[in-house]
Amino acid sequence: MATIMTIGEQRRAGEAARKVGGYSELIRLETERRKAKGQGHVVRDTTSGRYSFSPTKTPKK
Repeated sequence: MATIMTIGEQRRAGEAARKVGGYSELIRLETERRKAKGQGHVVRDTTSGRYSFSPTKTPKK
């Protein structure tokens, strides 16, 4: 699937990809974020240095 992005969007995506270790890692994080429905935050594992998306825990009613 192709996406048309503005120059600014391309810069932000490239910068984000460099921070997390490449486009494949960026896509993995996006997939994790979508599974969590955007509720959470990106954290870095101190032992491996790899980023992951940590969903927030919602209390059960």
